[in-house]
Amino acid sequence: MVVLAMVLLLLVVIFVPRANIRLTDVQYQTSSCDPVTSSVVAIASVTLTNTGGAAGYIVVHFYVDGQGRATSGFYVAAQSAVHGTLTATISGCVYHNYRIDTCYPPSESSTC
Repeated sequence: MVVLAMVLLLLVVIFVPRANIRLTDVQYQTSSCDPVTSSVVAIASVTLTNTGGAAGYIVVHFYVDGQGRATSGFYVAAQSAVHGTLTATISGCVYHNYRIDTCYPPSESSTC
């Protein structure tokens, strides 16, 4: 009985369609320095591609100088791609390091 259950579980894992969402492109843009506020606006433009057989949800985090500055969730249909932007206003008109990270939350109403 245990062997049959394991075989059935393996078949479910193999044949049930799943989302396979990947970050396929990121471009960063920074505005000119605002002399009044001494700040810049940084924009991360992302492309997320789902090559899987089911739709899925993914969360994208935008980090500036190691600090989380923007987070957004994206729904990506099966076999498609979506484009999105994350924006952050940053104090200081100096060079900044940018990074994007993604994760799969347990549900669309939660974060990771």
